[in-house]
Amino acid sequence: MKIGLVLGAGGVAGVAFHAGVLAALAERTGFDARDAELVMGTSAGSVTASGLRAGLAPADMLARACDEPMSPEGTALMAPVAATTRGTVAPGRFPAGFPAAPAVLLAAARRPGRVRPGAVVAGLLPAGVVPTDPIAAGVDALFGDRWPERPTWICAVRLETGRLTVFGRDGAPHARMGEAVAASCAIPGYFTPVTIGGVRYVDGGVHSLTNLAKVRSLGLDLVVVSAPMARTGPRRPGLGSVGREFSRLQLAAEARRIRSAGTPVIAFSPTHEDQAVIGSNPMDPSRQAAVARQVYASTLRRLERPDIRARFGVHA
Repeated sequence: MKIGLVLGAGGVAGVAFHAGVLAALAERTGFDARDAELVMGTSAGSVTASGLRAGLAPADMLARACDEPMSPEGTALMAPVAATTRGTVAPGRFPAGFPAAPAVLLAAARRPGRVRPGAVVAGLLPAGVVPTDPIAAGVDALFGDRWPERPTWICAVRLETGRLTVFGRDGAPHARMGEAVAASCAIPGYFTPVTIGGVRYVDGGVHSLTNLAKVRSLGLDLVVVSAPMARTGPRRPGLGSVGREFSRLQLAAEARRIRSAGTPVIAFSPTHEDQAVIGSNPMDPSRQAAVARQVYASTLRRLERPDIRARFGVHA
């Protein structure tokens, strides 16, 4: 079965969310995300994508998110990364100043309706001041100058034009994996934009929080989406409900496009209980372990449904 895996944006909590979802999927269905036909990541999802394509097992991702011992294989794989990433992304502030890329307004005027509002906002915010070097260094410790052999797409947005670039896809600009992941994670107004080939890039989430529509018509048998910034269940006040409702609607619209091409989609988004643990600040590292454990448990409960397990060929 050819399964595409789409990993969405979500900050530090997003990485923990992905770990919980993928570990539960591996345990309950046997789907090892490392074997996905395609892995596409946006922002936090790009970090998880890099770990999978480097060979990190979902169970080790969960252990790492919970600050628990990994397997000997996982420990050996991540040893070069530990010194470059853990605790090295310094907290910063949203700076004041001139827009980072006012030319995005002209780009939006030239292409009405085709430059996403988030991309316009990204260009009008001041450039962030927190470097993404630790992110790039951690990924480079795994890949160096090579790109993963199996299809791996990393989403970022050109700051000046607001256009989405999917690194790793045919025809995309050349980039190291570390550069692409750093660009995909460069939250506008917070992280410094990442320059690749003379072009400045920011977080791919300003175009779409999952960029799910990009996997349409690839001949996949199933697309699995992990969407940390959306929600499952009825809308409730608080817990960032407006932003999560927007993300839910965006995800639903993109999923319809995939399904219209004949490909089933299964999406995992935070339950109300998950959202309560995530809280209002997805960049808070102190919640990472609690988020990963909660999401792992809630995903296991969802996978008790026979219809969902059957999508993965599990009928018992």
